[in-house]
Parts: sequence; structure tokens; C-alpha cells
Amino acid sequence: MSELNNFSFLRTLYKWKLQLGIIVIIAACLGAFLSCEWFIKPKFKSTAILYPANLTPYGNETATEQMLQLFQSADIRKSICDRFNLAERYQVDLTKKGAMSSLYDTYNENVDIRRTEFESVRIDIMDTDPQLACNMVDTLINLMNQKARTIQRIKTMEVVRLLKDQLEFKRVQIDSLETALRVLREKYGLLDYYIQSKEALKRYYKLITSSGSKESLKELDAVMRNLEEKGAESVSLKQMHQKAFETYAETRIKYDYAISDSRKVLTYANLVAKPYPADKKSSPVRWVIICIFAVSAFVFSLLVIVAVENKEVFTKFK
Repeated sequence: MSELNNFSFLRTLYKWKLQLGIIVIIAACLGAFLSCEWFIKPKFKSTAILYPANLTPYGNETATEQMLQLFQSADIRKSICDRFNLAERYQVDLTKKGAMSSLYDTYNENVDIRRTEFESVRIDIMDTDPQLACNMVDTLINLMNQKARTIQRIKTMEVVRLLKDQLEFKRVQIDSLETALRVLREKYGLLDYYIQSKEALKRYYKLITSSGSKESLKELDAVMRNLEEKGAESVSLKQMHQKAFETYAETRIKYDYAISDSRKVLTYANLVAKPYPADKKSSPVRWVIICIFAVSAFVFSLLVIVAVENKEVFTKFK
């Protein structure tokens, strides 16, 4: 039964081969005509492939994912639409309700930004003007660099302000410690506790063994009393002053580095494939349109022929 059905189908095709051939040719010609530049403007593709550079990822995201987020940000998309007047180019009336959604939908149809399997980012932009498509890719990359630079500078300036506050705090602390040490020097004659205490003991033993004068012993006693009463304070203040000064110096190095970092003009993408104006259209693909027209016409015509050939069979089921 299956072989008979196949034979019947082939016989039907052979019977109507001329009509089917004419219909397919007409459909193919119609597809070729409707896909010409009069009806569908050709679009040219400009492509760039780039790897992220100098980007600091957040959390578990990769540098490539961060770059994608930058490219797909709303402000970059709006800047591209404004700079190239895409609303007029895409024939979107901005006075109508939902115009921005329509504009951005058309933008997304013509601008494709995606991550590749090699962790790079590929940008494809389609437009009827090959030079404009290339310019859009270049501008998109420049805007991404500017946005990344702005974000980095904002973060760096936060660090600069924090380090500046720390420097001011340490400067005040150092000044306070120096004032306290100055009082000990001027009022109590304490310059260096360890050296002075050692020399005072030597002098004391020398005066005892040599039967020194009472005035000398009295003077030495005053020095030793100052060392006893204010020595610990002097040592503590000196240690605090040294530590504060070291911390100030370390913070100053970090501050100078942060200032330098905030003034850097970095790029955040390494171009592997630079965009260029295409010399060959990418859309529409005419042979695909012609094939779709031809196959659709053939299938539809075949269904009609089968219905005509089996009219009696269909009538019996009524």
C-alpha cells in the first residue's frame, strides 16, 4: 500500500510538473524582485573583537562580564542613539507613546554585543551605511572606555579622600605628640631617657666615689628625679611619635599613588579585530529569500494539487 501511495504521489508530480515548475520559477523571480534594493535596503556589518584590560571585576563576575555590562549600560545606549540620531535613522517618531521602547528594540536588532567562547567580546553593528556602522563601533568602544574610566576615578577619589582624612588625623596626632615631647625637653630636660639615665648613673657613681660637692649631687638628684617621674612618659611618647610618623609616611605613599592613579588615562580594551567599513552587504541574503519563496510556493501548490486530485475522496468524507 505504501509503495502504491508513493507511486501515486510521483505520478501526480509528473503530471503537474510543468505547472509546478512555472509556479516555482515565478515565485523565485518574485522573491528576487522583492529582495532587491527598491524594497529592502541592504545592510552592512562592522565588527570588532576585543579583550578586557585594566578592569577590576566585582564579586564573582569576570572582566569580560563587566565589560559586557558596560557596553550594555543604558547611558551608553542613549549616547549612541543621540550622537548618530538613530531615532530619525530608524524612522521612530519620538512624540508617540512607547517611542523609546521601539527605538531601543530597533537598536538591539542592529547592535549585537556578546561574549565569545574565548572570553573576548564581539561587537556587530548593522546599518545601511557601512562607514556609519564602523563609526558606531568605534564610538561604542570609546564610550565604554570613558565610562570605565569615570567609574574607576570615582572609586579612586573615594580612596583619595579617605587617605587625606587619615593624613590630616595623623598630622594632628604627630603635632600633639611633638608638643608634649617639647614640654618634656624644655621643662624637664628629657631628651633621650635611655642615654640620659645611663649617663646619670655613671655621674652619680663617680660623684660618690670622688666625694663630689653637694651642689653637684643636688643637681644630679633633680635630673634623676625627672627621669624617674617623666621617663616612662617620655619613652611612651617617643614610641607613639615614631609609630605615628611611620604610619603617616606609609599613608602618604598610598595617597600619592592614589592621586597618580586618579590622573591616569587608561584604555580598558585590547582590540583583536578592529572595525572597518564593509565592502559587501550582510543583509538581506537574497538566495535565502528566493529559496523561501520558491519552497513555499512549491509546497502550497502541491497541497492544492493533491486536494484537486483527491477531490472525490474528500467528497466521500462529507
